[in-house]
Amino acid sequence: MGKSRPGGSTPVIADRINHDLPPAVDAALEKRVLRKVDLRMLPMLGALYTIAMIDRSNISVARISGLDEDVGLAQANRASIALLVFFIGYMLFELPSNMIIHRVGAANWIAFIVFSWGLVTIGIGFLNDWISLAVLRAILGAFEAGFYPGCIYLISSWYRRYEVQKRMAVFFMTGSALSAFANILALGLVQISRVHHYKGWRWIYIIEGALTCVLAIVAWFVVVDFPDSERNKFLTAEEKALILARLAADRGGVEEAREKVTLRVIGQTLTDWKVWAFSLMYMAGAVGVYAFLFFLPIILQNGMGFTRELAFILSAPPALFSVVEALTVSWLADKYRLRGPFVIFQGLVGIVGLCMTGFLSAPAPRYIGTFLGEAGVNGLVVTTLAWQSNNLRGDAKRATATAVMITLSGVGGIYSSLVFRQQDAPNYLPGIMAVMAICIAAVVTASVSILVLRWENKQADEGKRVIDGMEGYRWTI
Repeated sequence: MGKSRPGGSTPVIADRINHDLPPAVDAALEKRVLRKVDLRMLPMLGALYTIAMIDRSNISVARISGLDEDVGLAQANRASIALLVFFIGYMLFELPSNMIIHRVGAANWIAFIVFSWGLVTIGIGFLNDWISLAVLRAILGAFEAGFYPGCIYLISSWYRRYEVQKRMAVFFMTGSALSAFANILALGLVQISRVHHYKGWRWIYIIEGALTCVLAIVAWFVVVDFPDSERNKFLTAEEKALILARLAADRGGVEEAREKVTLRVIGQTLTDWKVWAFSLMYMAGAVGVYAFLFFLPIILQNGMGFTRELAFILSAPPALFSVVEALTVSWLADKYRLRGPFVIFQGLVGIVGLCMTGFLSAPAPRYIGTFLGEAGVNGLVVTTLAWQSNNLRGDAKRATATAVMITLSGVGGIYSSLVFRQQDAPNYLPGIMAVMAICIAAVVTASVSILVLRWENKQADEGKRVIDGMEGYRWTI
């Protein structure tokens, strides 16, 4: 506890506030309870995130399976419009959704919105024109808006500051990895068109939407609620008390968990420079994630010359590599209690990969670039989420900041939809360069943030300031 923290400061009091447990806590009990929470929460949320990513991104495989021709999507900018309208509803409803989940409970709200977007996904399988597609994707975005920030809020509510990145990585990368295999699933669903008059792309939406609805029903019974909720029957009274004691020791007061999202909290959050810095870094990662999600199969088929079937299959390995890389980085980040340097590292990895994919000519090195590019942007998302969560005290402020940050990721989705233009096919070089540019901005922002946070920690060590209104508290660098 007395060793120096990253950034040059030695706040012994801060370490005690943020990491010590009450002396009577049994370490074996703590480990058992954490494992119990992990197994109850993370697999279910990861499965739901997987289906969210599938329902959001299956337009990419549908487009090369007949959707473009059937609804006239290839004309002018219709494809870009159909992609970006999703993010309008997504952006508008994220903050209100995180206020609702705080009131009605995680299980109720998450199950409701997942079931709702499952119905919308089924509906897309029956449409016949591109305007209907755009309208339903906008509605899909409105329902999906509350899921991701709600899950991040829920996960950060259960764990201490330097435990959370590994959990966020498991949640996020489970969805990213398994959704990559959705392209292979879609390849199988497309074959149904050979024995039924419906085109293959329709079966993609109908069957994946039905699976979403089934999973939503299961989620209502399985998803945990917030730590102080009476609904969490899977924990004993002793185990609940342990969880709350750990959070109180980490954050300086159990009363934070019961703080409500108010206009005052929203105002404080929106005037905090850190929220906007983290949001820019997160948006950069989101731009890259959506670019690979929406356009990798198309680039593999049309830009690198692979067949449709091979393009589906080759979309999976880069996502799997990104899982291994992100989990490794997350373990190191939690171990060394560092965030900013790993944000910079992930941004640079993404930039190198995008350079290889965009500027090299041979298919093999371009494909290798997709491994680095996808790993970098996915890791950028996970590490930024943890950095933000570590540096915002107060449950309500974290909920608000998470919603703001992920709302701006919707801007990233619109950005990626607009810069990957139909006229730039098949290589989409301007789009790749645009993703590189915002990743460079994220690296610069992270570097400046590290310097500012270190300076403020030093000021606090010298007794010249109190950080976040709490003696002994220090920023995570």
